[in-house]
Amino acid sequence: MKFSPSQGTAVVNDRSILLRRDRAAAPALRAVFPSLAQLRIELRFDGSSGILPVPQTHVLHPPARAFFVFPCPYADCDGQFDLASAVSAALGAPSLCTDGLLECAGQRAGGRASRRPCRLNLHYSITATRAPA
Repeated sequence: MKFSPSQGTAVVNDRSILLRRDRAAAPALRAVFPSLAQLRIELRFDGSSGILPVPQTHVLHPPARAFFVFPCPYADCDGQFDLASAVSAALGAPSLCTDGLLECAGQRAGGRASRRPCRLNLHYSITATRAPA
């Protein structure tokens, strides 16, 4: 007997496919930010849920894709965090750093096919390093 995938699994798979496609289509960091040697993105989560996702650190170098959308780490959430404007702010700041807070606007699966707001908080810290001249 073969079971069909649940609606939640299909949504997560669709989101993953779209994010992979968009990341593959993004230009390389060296094309968008030619003077950049390294970009460090630190993500820390908090919220009212009992189990919180672990912190993440992403270190990007010039060949990496200039794609700054991160899915909500909760597997049952359809939200994402877009850090493109925060990366631009970090590169425009004299210190080459920025930090901030975003709230996930996605929806999480509830009981009996209902949905509830995720509201996971993301504390981010972005630090850029310029290539030597």
